Amino acid sequence: WWTWGVATAGVLAIVWLSSFKPAEVEAAALPDEPVSFAQVEEIVLGRCSMCHMAEPVWEGIATPPKGVMLDTPERIRLHAKQIYLQAAHTEAMPPGNLTEVTPEERRLIAAWVEAGAKAE
Repeated sequence: WWTWGVATAGVLAIVWLSSFKPAEVEAAALPDEPVSFAQVEEIVLGRCSMCHMAEPVWEGIATPPKGVMLDTPERIRLHAKQIYLQAAHTEAMPPGNLTEVTPEERRLIAAWVEAGAKAE
């Protein structure tokens, strides 16, 4: 019977932990000046595109995850909201931060998208 108690406690812990929202990007941490697309493009091409391209160069990845390609300016703009959610808002990407995206780079992406993701 004790296993049922442990299982119930585990489920309750999962439900409780799931109720927390992802860390919000603090307004004070956002840059004072508008973020240019060139800044974001440099970050995405340097940190994301090795996996998110037609033929990924990252070992062990044969196709771009979820079919998302981020290897051109048009594709970066097209997926701006997804980039924001995965890289800036939840920090889920890249997995384990393999490409070492810095907090500053995440703030720049967030500021760019929150400003309307202008193409400039």
